[in-house]
Amino acid sequence: MRKYRETLLFHIHKQLETWFSQEEPISHDDLYRFLHSLKGTSGTIGLSDLSDLSEALLNHMDQMPAKEWTSPEWRSFLLELITLCYEHHPEQEVLLEDPTLKREKNYETQPLILILDDDVTLLMYLKENLEKLNWSVIATVHPHKALDYFHDMKPDCLILDLNIPETGGFQVMQTLSEKIKKQYIPTTVISIDCDRQTRFRAYRLGADDVMCKPLDIEELVVRLERQLGRKRWMDRILFIDELTGAYNRNSLADTYKRLLSDAVRTSTPLSLGFLDIDHFKGVNDTHGHLIGDKVLSQFAVFIQARAEKHDILFRYGGEEFLLLMPQTTVQEAKQRLDQLLDAFCGEVFDSPEGAFSLSFSAGVVQIQDAEKPLPFWVEAADTALYSAKNLGRRRVEVAASTDAAKVPNVKLKVAIIDDDSMIRTMLADSVKTSFDEWMYADIQQFQDGEAFFSSDWHLGPESYLVILDGIMPKMDGLEVLQRIRNLPNAKRYTVIMLTGRTEEQDIVRALQLGADDYMTKPFSMRELEARIKRLVKRVV
Repeated sequence: MRKYRETLLFHIHKQLETWFSQEEPISHDDLYRFLHSLKGTSGTIGLSDLSDLSEALLNHMDQMPAKEWTSPEWRSFLLELITLCYEHHPEQEVLLEDPTLKREKNYETQPLILILDDDVTLLMYLKENLEKLNWSVIATVHPHKALDYFHDMKPDCLILDLNIPETGGFQVMQTLSEKIKKQYIPTTVISIDCDRQTRFRAYRLGADDVMCKPLDIEELVVRLERQLGRKRWMDRILFIDELTGAYNRNSLADTYKRLLSDAVRTSTPLSLGFLDIDHFKGVNDTHGHLIGDKVLSQFAVFIQARAEKHDILFRYGGEEFLLLMPQTTVQEAKQRLDQLLDAFCGEVFDSPEGAFSLSFSAGVVQIQDAEKPLPFWVEAADTALYSAKNLGRRRVEVAASTDAAKVPNVKLKVAIIDDDSMIRTMLADSVKTSFDEWMYADIQQFQDGEAFFSSDWHLGPESYLVILDGIMPKMDGLEVLQRIRNLPNAKRYTVIMLTGRTEEQDIVRALQLGADDYMTKPFSMRELEARIKRLVKRVV
């Protein structure tokens, strides 16, 4: 953090020196942006005294009419802040985290709560309080986005209001009812209307709990903890993916160890295939999630029926599957998958929009070193899979020699749009760290929305993650978000908004415009990394 603090203080001093040297007044917007940026940045890097003072000055500005600030006025207004900035020295380190601690990789174990409610103020309140418990929370006011999140991200718990303008909460529950029951997603209904018949109908559709508004947050937390505990227990004892009938990831590690032990003991080969259904998101977008679920189920049945009897299929996530193939060399594995691919392309799926066919891509690797962990071999097969996709899909690729240097494949483009150069650098470092040893991402920084849209970089076929500041000159974050949602490839964009705690209207508008998540400044970089991984897993 030292280098960031030194850089921040340098930029503050440089800005103040510029203002000291000019005779013209400072605009109200320029002064406000300076304090807004300082508040978020200083709080994020651990200079809490600067952050608190900046927030107090911002609150003071909110109470006064906009005006041009003459030199004596702004100097007097910023006197305490100027003094504090010049008192700071590099040796006055205030660490946010103990740098000797190993970085936590616990995003996988954080429960994910999905909340659907048209009351944005309540959404913000629930999100803030539940995230204090180290829970991940995705909140939306749009039923269609809630349905997408539910299918793509597999939440551990669903909270929804019954009174939603676009479509009622009962309609959302009706759409999800089979999945809620089969995959055991604890569901809590919240509503002003809690009469007897309403409660009965909610329970019949699969609700596990009904709570009346206004909510008691402590009681809600206790009820959610009970439901999440029961789900953790269910997940531990169930090893079959309910939707597809394949094994789930809970049983992957133990099964791999058993097969690896057998392979070592008998000196026989063991191969691993990573399979991904081509253009599956297009199936969901065109035919709906129910047809998408049927495709996943039919695909798993197809592979299990035609693979060798000792092969074991796992649903790895979304439309991704792993196939462990004991007593099989990598050449035999490729030949087997090629045959499965040719046969699968002849399968026909029915839908109200008409019949359609699909293909899959695959990467395959032979386990050559028992000392290397399973994630190493999964990554090798995954890299081969993305080579297959980059070569046009509908093909099987063998992993390159695991001793050779890997040529990274771009699976995701990340745009960081912020007018603060230091925040852009920090965010780029954080994003790169969050993807280390997982996947390669093309990370680009843009100082404003105009720079982003003027570049052809944002028009590629890849998935995009956009980390977007709420307040910027020329084109603010909400304008950028609105333009992104109007792009022809808008569904490939996942957007995280960064905003100040006092800007409730910005958060309201961001959620209404379709932001996938938001974070208030100052924020923890570890928390940002965890959220990025949660969101990105649904699009790559």
